[in-house]
Amino acid sequence: MTQLSRAGPAASNPRPAPSGRRAPSRLARRPELVPVLASALAWVVLVIANGPIGHGHGAEGSHGLFTPNGIGLTAAMTIAMMGPLAVAGVRTTAFTSPWWRAGRAAAEFFAAFGLTWIVIALCLAAFAEAWTGWLASATAGTAVLVAVCALAQLDPGRPDRMTRCDRPMRLRARGTEADVDCVRFGALTAGRDVRFCALPMLAMLALPGNLLVMAFLTALVLADRVTEGRRRLPIAAAYAVIAVVLAL
Repeated sequence: MTQLSRAGPAASNPRPAPSGRRAPSRLARRPELVPVLASALAWVVLVIANGPIGHGHGAEGSHGLFTPNGIGLTAAMTIAMMGPLAVAGVRTTAFTSPWWRAGRAAAEFFAAFGLTWIVIALCLAAFAEAWTGWLASATAGTAVLVAVCALAQLDPGRPDRMTRCDRPMRLRARGTEADVDCVRFGALTAGRDVRFCALPMLAMLALPGNLLVMAFLTALVLADRVTEGRRRLPIAAAYAVIAVVLAL
């Protein structure tokens, strides 16, 4: 991803600690552990809540959006899907911060990124609930949304716009200002992702109990970001296949 290359040599070799000071923490050296472990934990929560195949109580409808359980499951689905997309951002945040606060900077970035996406997901879930209620079928509503995801991949300007998602920003090195910058960077990155990830997330939230569909959508979202939109046609075909399978 572009973010990884922009981080420069420091991305693979964090600056050593000055003589006599403690070495950088594991989190400072491997900041990608924050989103990866958070996403893995979210998947574990979802499997426990819905079963390994994902045909639990939410497979054909809402899981009670504005109940504590519903909000918790929506948050878990959001982190499970979007967590891997934060890897580039946490690496850039950590490796452009002083070594002694690199782990803290990564955690602040991811917290802001995740919370921003959870708020977005709750708004999308309300729309998904209304959409599938109007169609009287969560499966049919999801099939339509996945088909729209396939059409969105045909936009020829998608690669150019996608590269802007990972733009870095200047991070101050010390004090409260540094914390504010890391949080702001995380929220801004989440906001940039909305243009490309809102539709797949909306499709996922329309069928919240089906983890198999969610896993396929997550894989396609990640593939789209890793390739920066340069594999639009194969990804569009994969979305189309999922839509047809759901419609049958």
